Amino acid sequence: MLGLLLRIQKKSSSLFGSAVSYMLKMAQGSFQHFISFTLLLLCSKPGLGSGCVEKERQALLDFKQGLVDDFGILSSWGNEEDRRDCCKWRGVQCSNRTSHVIMLDLHALPTDTVHKYQSLRGRISSSLLELQHLNHLDLSLNDFQGSYVPEFIGLFSKLRYLNLSEARLAGMIPSHLGNLSNLHFLDLSRNYGMSSETLEWLSRLSSLRHLDLSGLNLDKAIYWEHVINRLPSLTDLLLHDSALPQIITPSALSYTNSSKSLVVLDLSWNFLSSSVYPWLFNLSSSLVHLDLSINQIQGLIPDTFGEMVSLEYLDLFFNQLEGEIPQSLTSTSLVHLDLSVNHLHGSIPDTFGHMTSLSYLDLS
Repeated sequence: MLGLLLRIQKKSSSLFGSAVSYMLKMAQGSFQHFISFTLLLLCSKPGLGSGCVEKERQALLDFKQGLVDDFGILSSWGNEEDRRDCCKWRGVQCSNRTSHVIMLDLHALPTDTVHKYQSLRGRISSSLLELQHLNHLDLSLNDFQGSYVPEFIGLFSKLRYLNLSEARLAGMIPSHLGNLSNLHFLDLSRNYGMSSETLEWLSRLSSLRHLDLSGLNLDKAIYWEHVINRLPSLTDLLLHDSALPQIITPSALSYTNSSKSLVVLDLSWNFLSSSVYPWLFNLSSSLVHLDLSINQIQGLIPDTFGEMVSLEYLDLFFNQLEGEIPQSLTSTSLVHLDLSVNHLHGSIPDTFGHMTSLSYLDLS
């Protein structure tokens, strides 16, 4: 009986050892398969592990071909072995996950000479269309020699940031920019040869937060204020020196969908009249910075300015304002107040001495 038990124990040990050995071999095989499968994925995923998606690298090189680079800005862009990874090129940023190009920032840097920049010259090549994962594009302060804003820019569906300011672009603003539904930041300012007959295309940019069209010719863009009313996320609106048309029928405006998020508003140098008031005062609860300088606003300074509880900066320089300075202004939290070059008269309210936040005041 004892011998039988010893044989059973020996056989059980043998079977257990075989089972353990089998399981170890299976585990080893599974791990090898896992490693092989992972390496296969790494090799097959476009750009992953290689540092640069080839067709995007070639697209950037084609873009470079259309430019004159007097300052060597793009010297890191090349085909040589040590320069092949476009994710390491100046101005280019790639996704850490996919290696797709997601940012192209080639804004020109200043030189030692005042108002001179290390600009690229030439044209914006359609080869950039290969960068379909682009969410940030900045080509500001370069010299595109009076060429038009390419319509294909409206095809960058993932774009959130677009800055083409002061880049010597001309012609009509392409309405295709209205297709950039994810756009948060748009700056086309100081392209003095650029114009637009309507701003209706802007109304489709519901995520837009920052808009700067300063220096563009918008003299035919009537009802521009209606479009602004349909931008619920807008916080910064800069339309300095844009030849804005007068607001013709303020009483007929519907404020139901007005943008109540505006914090910064610059309408300076547009020769607007007092007809801007009804639209403007509908935004009063959120405004912090308001510049209405160099316009044609007439009459008394409305007490409504004193009801702008968030207002810190108010510039009414060079208008046709009359009468006395209203005491209501002193109930604000103003830091900057410019009422100079108007037709104001009378004494300065004693309560100005209670404006403890005020650091700049010009009443000349």
